[in-house]
Amino acid sequence: MATTIIFDLGGVLVHLDWDQVCAPLADLSDQTYDTVMAEVQNGPIVESSMLGHLTPQEFHEALCAKINADISFDPFIDLWNGLLSADEDMAALVEELGSEHALALASNTDAIHLAFARKHFSVMGAFDHSFLSYEMGLLKPDPAYFHHVLYGLWASPGNCVFIDDRPENVRSARNVGIKGLVFESIEKLKSDLESVL
Repeated sequence: MATTIIFDLGGVLVHLDWDQVCAPLADLSDQTYDTVMAEVQNGPIVESSMLGHLTPQEFHEALCAKINADISFDPFIDLWNGLLSADEDMAALVEELGSEHALALASNTDAIHLAFARKHFSVMGAFDHSFLSYEMGLLKPDPAYFHHVLYGLWASPGNCVFIDDRPENVRSARNVGIKGLVFESIEKLKSDLESVL
């Protein structure tokens, strides 16, 4: 029986809307929407930020230079945070699960999004432990990421469930012995959890 449930952040706990970021950046850029999207959806500069290799200021400068977009730092941060929005149904489910299970957060994210999430989404207060790529210097689906999580939780993999919207991340978790669930909807997640908890 699993005692610890490990949640991804974007695309699971909160909604992601890539168009909210890519459309305004493309409007500011001389490059196509698809080119901007490819860069913003975990391109090398975004990955560097999520690995903690770039400060928010360095990230802003590097990304805007790459896509040739002229936007100052504060408006860029507001735009970048437009990717995330609350999911109240998920927040309610997490609160319910937290009454019986230890909860952990495991996210490929950057300091900008994490600060915004902590300020604006009540669900962030539900977690006993947080494993954040920009603090760890590791990104899912690297198996080392999951070994780091297990070590930090002092938990055996068989006692953990990991929920992520990216199948490759779930596969990697399963490969180290963690029960993995691909998030598609809250209804399916509730059904899937019944089979592993």
